Amino acid sequence: MTESSEFAARIRARYPEGLTGIFALGGTRTTYVLTQNHQKHDPGRIDEMQNYADYGSHLLRQLFGLFFELGGQNLVGSVLSYQQLHSERGAEYAQVTAALTRILMEGKWLDFYHQQQVDPYFVGIDTLLHLSEDSFAHQLGAECQRFNQTWAYQEGRRKIIWEVAAMPLYSIWNARQVMGEAAHAAFEAEMAAAADLQTMHDLLYRYYARAVYGTDLPVPHFYLGSNRSGDLKLRSLLPVALLCGGPFRMFYTPYPTLFTTAETMRAILEDLAFGSKGVQSTHTDYSGQLTPEVVEHEYQRVLELSANPLSTAGFFRRVQAADNG
Repeated sequence: MTESSEFAARIRARYPEGLTGIFALGGTRTTYVLTQNHQKHDPGRIDEMQNYADYGSHLLRQLFGLFFELGGQNLVGSVLSYQQLHSERGAEYAQVTAALTRILMEGKWLDFYHQQQVDPYFVGIDTLLHLSEDSFAHQLGAECQRFNQTWAYQEGRRKIIWEVAAMPLYSIWNARQVMGEAAHAAFEAEMAAAADLQTMHDLLYRYYARAVYGTDLPVPHFYLGSNRSGDLKLRSLLPVALLCGGPFRMFYTPYPTLFTTAETMRAILEDLAFGSKGVQSTHTDYSGQLTPEVVEHEYQRVLELSANPLSTAGFFRRVQAADNG
């Protein structure tokens, strides 16, 4: 057994329901510019969008492959936001961005799904199908729908949930129609019989996750995003909208997520699954768990941080030219 396979076995034992992560795929253009264009006269210009899409896809398959190799079972990736379809960047940008979603249903991605024993689901597309049938957005939604309807899904496989132009409140509002009256009546009966809050939560999550994703999915365990600009964005809307308490961790890299290495991925999963949770207590206080020295040191640290307004996470950073003087 290799070191990676041994680690994966530990992860699977820790999460028998299947380790499930949310991967926020921000900074893809920045990744391309930094790695492929950094020596060009106008490095910010991307002449061939297909090259950009192919390169980003290659890095994304590597990242997802790392997750699966280390014991991951399910992941959610956001590939197109509904805001991008009517952004100030214009119709051309929206159409180019939407078209890139199609490569997830062909070629090397199909090979990846088969090699990794993955079932892909394109979700959130009810927003696209709501639009006019002659719009490019509706046509993209129809292509995603046909893919979902024709893919040979099998129980027990890994899952990739592709979030496409999702609007969570719309999908939740639409859940009853998706599930049908019989399933909704059964859900209402189970809710009426629920005797504790945890049971209520589990019933709600199972019903709405099934309606939104088209499959059962565990409550996600973590979110991996980027704060390369300093701010802490939430780029994946559907799974975050369905969270309702419970253990959930958020990790942010100070660079585009496609730069994530195998070592970083393993460190994240190690900390998530086996890291210390710090001082905890089942009592009303922390009696017997702290020393005066520890408390004094923490007090001074907090005072120092609170005196600096910029110690707060979430401020924007700006790209600056190197000082050659």
